[in-house]
Amino acid sequence: MSSRCLFNSLGGRRFLLTLGCGIACTGLVALGNISDTTFRDIIIATVAAYITGNTAQKISSRNSGEGAAQ
Repeated sequence: MSSRCLFNSLGGRRFLLTLGCGIACTGLVALGNISDTTFRDIIIATVAAYITGNTAQKISSRNSGEGAAQ
């Protein structure tokens, strides 16, 4: 099984990076290295970046599909 196929079966590269960030931040809060407000800000920024990336990819694939049909 190739790494590309493994990434896709687990939810994709962006999803895994978002999940990893959440796990790392949770560990830092549990160890007391970051505050709860810092955790909140990091999670909000991570989710916003994930949503923005998915939206940009959908728009890009939609635009490239229209150009091929013409």
